[in-house]
Formats: sequence, C-alpha cells, structure tokens
Amino acid sequence: MKKKFSNKQYAEALYEITTNLSADQLTGALKQFVTILASNQRLKQAGNIITEFEKYAKKQAGIIEIEVKSARKLDPTTLENIKKVFGKQVEAVETVDKELLGGVAVQTEDKILDGSLKTQLKKLNQSLI
Repeated sequence: MKKKFSNKQYAEALYEITTNLSADQLTGALKQFVTILASNQRLKQAGNIITEFEKYAKKQAGIIEIEVKSARKLDPTTLENIKKVFGKQVEAVETVDKELLGGVAVQTEDKILDGSLKTQLKKLNQSLI
C-alpha cells in the first residue's frame, strides 16, 4: 500500500533536495521530482505544490507573510509601520474590506489580530447584552 503525501510534504521535500544545487543538478532533480509526481498521479497538484514550496522557502528564509485588511487603502507609512511590528523581512498583502468600518485586522500564518471597529462594536454589544 502506497503512503499518500500532502502537497505540503511534497513541497518541503522538493525544497530540501534542491537547496544549494547547481543549475545542472537542479534540472536533474526537478526531472526526477516530476517523474515521482507522475508515478504517484499528482501532476494535477503541481500548482498547489509550487504554492506550498514558495511558502516553505519564504519561511526558511525568515520571511513572514501577513495579510492586512482595512476599511480603506492604508497610506504607505502606516503599512510599513505595521510590517515593522512583525519583523525585518515581511511581505504584506493589503486587502480593503469596507465591512470593517475602521481599524485594521492582520492575519499571519497562525494568528489573527483584529483591531477593526466592526469587531470592537461586536464585543461592546455582547458585553451590554
């Protein structure tokens, strides 16, 4: 019985085997990797595996990805200040969500920090009930 691997496991394995390879070695390793995907009938998942690979490679490089949601587009200075809170190497994706009313919500890989006006009003409403 074959063991099933997740896209994340394939991505991590690809990262580990390709780190520090020369261009020629990298080409050979990628060919072997595609062969393995084909034999395990996972070629259709290649796009998802690449996405997981990029996430893992950034994590290994110490790059933190965050999503910043706000009611309106933030000015560059404010966005930079938010990024500084999370570290030196931060990539931020900014999303406008008018339902937040005001404030910001920041999501990392494993946490959500919600300082939006919408959430604050919900909490106030629940405490009054």
